[in-house]
Amino acid sequence: MTLHKFNLAALLLIASASPVSAADYSITSSVTVAADSAIVWQTVGDICDIDDWHPGIVSCVLEARDGVLHRHLVLGDGAPILEEIVSAEPGVSYTYKIIESPLPIADYVSTLSVTAGNPTTITWEGSFTSEVTEMQSAIQGLYDGGLGAISARFK
Repeated sequence: MTLHKFNLAALLLIASASPVSAADYSITSSVTVAADSAIVWQTVGDICDIDDWHPGIVSCVLEARDGVLHRHLVLGDGAPILEEIVSAEPGVSYTYKIIESPLPIADYVSTLSVTAGNPTTITWEGSFTSEVTEMQSAIQGLYDGGLGAISARFK
């Protein structure tokens, strides 16, 4: 599944029509590419280069707030997302959490990581809470769209 635009308006319409009790979700997506992990990390490792490789994210701006790194994302439909960078291990992974978002989710934390070697496996995993069951497939689509774009770069 390739995600070209993350359509917030459609998700919010679904959210208003189908609320349920809040549920916890965990999502993991992975792709393996025939490339050295150092080369793959050059593509995905810069925290704000996500707008270069993810088709659903049109811009990224980094900002330090009280000594903590944040990134401001704009999705394909114009929706803004503010994330806090929780940790980063160069060449291996970075973890972030959503601070502000119009998406109907809470407690969102995610990690993007690569395995060492060649071939390289890129894994994007996250967890969150939502009252909107469709958010599970929406976030899965976001991960799959990004990883699909990475995979296409290394074919």
